[in-house]
Amino acid sequence: MFKGRIIEASEAMTVFGLVRLCYPDIGIEAWRQHLAGLGSGKRRRSGCVVVDDRRGYVHAACLYRIAPDPRSGRRLELSYLSKAELPASTAPTTLFDFVDDLARGEGCSTILIEDTSGRVAPERLATWLEIDRALTAHNFRPGSIGFVKTVETAS
Repeated sequence: MFKGRIIEASEAMTVFGLVRLCYPDIGIEAWRQHLAGLGSGKRRRSGCVVVDDRRGYVHAACLYRIAPDPRSGRRLELSYLSKAELPASTAPTTLFDFVDDLARGEGCSTILIEDTSGRVAPERLATWLEIDRALTAHNFRPGSIGFVKTVETAS
């Protein structure tokens, strides 16, 4: 039912509604400009991952970038994790499965999810239980600046 993919800058508005629900302080022009600057160059090093359904509705999204890590080579960093608040949704699992594959494909040895919960109103955090379960199911552990996991090689 859900599919993860990297969107192009021209698709910035397809995910803006969801991002704005989770991060109301982000303006429309700032979002467009930010996505326009991502993924440029010969090799894409950053962008926006979305999980959408067959109808094209976006259920989860995050920004990503490939960064050097002096301890482990390369790491995939995720930020502005956004999710529609639908009960029993498998969108977070689809997102983290896609991110695992992206990290392996980019030769990253770790994945870091920036802890942006400080930007989300506390009363909304209780509704993010599916994200917490998906993080645990995908072996993410709290780290000093967010949630971290080691990327397992494909079998």
